[in-house]
Amino acid sequence: MAGDMLVVAADRGRARLFSIAPGQERLQEIQDFLNADARLRARNLASDRQGRGLNRTRASRAALGNASLQDESASRFAHEVSGVIAGKLLRKTNTRLFVIADPQFLGLLRGELRARKLRAPVRYIAKNLTRSSSARIRGYLPKRLWPRRVLGIQV
Repeated sequence: MAGDMLVVAADRGRARLFSIAPGQERLQEIQDFLNADARLRARNLASDRQGRGLNRTRASRAALGNASLQDESASRFAHEVSGVIAGKLLRKTNTRLFVIADPQFLGLLRGELRARKLRAPVRYIAKNLTRSSSARIRGYLPKRLWPRRVLGIQV
């Protein structure tokens, strides 16, 4: 449908994708994504110790890498969710996107969406509403979603 709007409510463990058509006020849930790794502890994600490096000039060892496995899991999940969003936006025309996410995950998702160079206007809201009802999520969106035209001028 032309003019649909996509709404994403996400955090590092779950992402919900909604659609709302012109003239409607209710959000319809399209998809629900789960990241099972987000609920696991870091020690359960990997069984190996962190890599070690040897400094030959000082005869010392140091741990390699500083990113946690949970952060890597969240980054992969943001990449997956942004891919699905980009696919949905390619199939529709005149679509707008609202991204409502946990502030930490919003940064990851924003970076992934910018890398995909979407042609749709995107608005970001830093709020974790993944476990909220669709009516509550709709309350965080602007009251008037579509611009009105008066005598051919967009208002």
